[in-house]
Amino acid sequence: MKIRKTAKVHIATAMVLSAALLFAGCGTNTPKEALPNIVEEETSQNESLMIENDIKSDIKEENQDKNKMNENDETNNQKTPMESMNIYDDILTQYRDMVQNDFFANLRDSDTYESSFGENIGLEIRTHKQDIYYTFYDIDENGTMELIIAGGENAVSNPNFSPWNYDLYGYNGTNAVHIFPEKEFGYRTNFSLYDNGVIEVFYSSSAAESGVDFYKIGTDGFTPERIDSFTAVGHLEGDEPVFTYFQNANEITEEEYNFSIQSYEIALTALDWIQIQ
Repeated sequence: MKIRKTAKVHIATAMVLSAALLFAGCGTNTPKEALPNIVEEETSQNESLMIENDIKSDIKEENQDKNKMNENDETNNQKTPMESMNIYDDILTQYRDMVQNDFFANLRDSDTYESSFGENIGLEIRTHKQDIYYTFYDIDENGTMELIIAGGENAVSNPNFSPWNYDLYGYNGTNAVHIFPEKEFGYRTNFSLYDNGVIEVFYSSSAAESGVDFYKIGTDGFTPERIDSFTAVGHLEGDEPVFTYFQNANEITEEEYNFSIQSYEIALTALDWIQIQ
């Protein structure tokens, strides 16, 4: 804060002194000995008033500067989600085209059916008409949102709404890419997102074997890195199914299997799903 007073105070003092002398020379009844006190008092009052005004002006300027800084911070914080939306525009356009064309049901028996779907649309999500949703979530907290595509029959207004995940996309610095390009998500294989950047991929290859793998996204922002792996393999002993459990190929008990998996499954705050129409 700056207090700007010297020039203004000198000018004000000179004006007060001139007025006081002029008043005294006109034959007033003001005692001469009282004149210095009057001048000094009026000068002090004017100086205090000007200092007070200067302080108020400085405070106002500081508040304006702070408001501008806050506005800039808010604007910068809003850039990341908007930019993340833009990098996935082409993928969302492909899904929107599928939805608006009723999943190309009228072309199901034609040679052009498969090629009608966008190249980023998985095989299982297109098998039957359903509501399609998307949301953005920064899984690895690197400042770039990932895109999640899901399907379901319930409206998002339903408080218990939990769509079925179908795909997960990231950004490699140039293009939007599948986080798991080798996996086809749907019913036998799917994924869930948990706190601390954990991605759970669960699968069932048959009634006798299933597994759960846990991943985090690598430092490049789009490559999944497996951090833990669990499998359950069953066989029949007489008429009874018996399962053996493994963690990273090492046999463990059923209790250890369940406890270890549950330790990763820390729920996220509900995601904000947007229906594609």
